[in-house]
Amino acid sequence: MDGTYNRAEAGVRCDLGHALLAQGEPEAAQPHIQRAQQLATMTGSRRQRKRIDELSQAVKRALR
Repeated sequence: MDGTYNRAEAGVRCDLGHALLAQGEPEAAQPHIQRAQQLATMTGSRRQRKRIDELSQAVKRALR
């Protein structure tokens, strides 16, 4: 497989994590963000990686 599916899944999981964070559920967002990070690393997408890292930081701030 060419990684298109992994890139798409990373995007969907990032969107889901963002939605959960917006709903006040940072704990529920964490596993989706972690999986998105793994997938973005596998595909080598720097743009997605940056987006996911920013979301991860927002979740960490929300958990404080």
